Amino acid sequence: MNNTDAADTLSSQAVAFESSADSTLDQSAFQEQSNLPTPKHEFQVHQQWTSSFVFLDDNVHIVSGADNGDKGTMHKWDCKTGLLVGEPWERKSRGIRALALSPDGKTIACSGAEDRTILRWNIDGEIVKGIWPDDGDPVGSLSWSPCGGRLASGSRGGIILIRNAENEGEDVEVGPIKTNQGWIYALAYSPLGDKIASGGTKGTICIRDSNTGEILQGPIDDLGSVFSIVWSWDGSKIYSADRFVRVLDSNSGAELHRFEHFNGPYSIALSRKHSLLAAVGHDGAAQLWDTESHQ
Repeated sequence: MNNTDAADTLSSQAVAFESSADSTLDQSAFQEQSNLPTPKHEFQVHQQWTSSFVFLDDNVHIVSGADNGDKGTMHKWDCKTGLLVGEPWERKSRGIRALALSPDGKTIACSGAEDRTILRWNIDGEIVKGIWPDDGDPVGSLSWSPCGGRLASGSRGGIILIRNAENEGEDVEVGPIKTNQGWIYALAYSPLGDKIASGGTKGTICIRDSNTGEILQGPIDDLGSVFSIVWSWDGSKIYSADRFVRVLDSNSGAELHRFEHFNGPYSIALSRKHSLLAAVGHDGAAQLWDTESHQ
């Protein structure tokens, strides 16, 4: 996911997440007790599990992806009205595992659950690039390099592939990188693009040279399954979600701090403007912390 200002947006949707977790709680009483803001919209996104979403650069639209029965579907939404824009975008196979918006904001990479391919769409729902097969396993994570020239993918088999994103054909530039990290749920390029961090179901994080695949730091172990990773904007730290939200020194791998989420963090996002870190748990509830004060 692209995370610019996502933490700010998550803060405005916290009540929607909380209320979905406990539908028996009276909403007005909840708001009065918690003083949390009322969400602008609550999107009825899919009948099935929503796996990923991205905010488009116009700050007006989001695109969500889900497993919707026998097809993977993506929907584009207007954040001002809460309404669906156009018809759903459909893959022929079941399930969408990951979405990632390119740095120029023009292309959305999408991985499937069963056909083991990566598609690239424009923001109007048209497939614009050739179909990439992966390594034979479903893809759980995607990450664009900051310049947009490369796209990294991580699979259930623990394989990372880094491709030339400009080409139509199958053009793997780095890899296959065999990680021994289990299913790679988290991939994130560093702000300069020279490093890439990965996390998986075996409870480790590795930081690699993005041009060679060589491990620079790690494996950082004794973690739970790692579901999400983001870099600080200066590249000095990484934030990860496993049993806790952890702050790690990207050079040494040392844990600098940890935040405890009340139901286990699943996805995290960092705000560029306000030093806020947002984490959404398995129950859909969001928590926010200040990255400087840790409050």
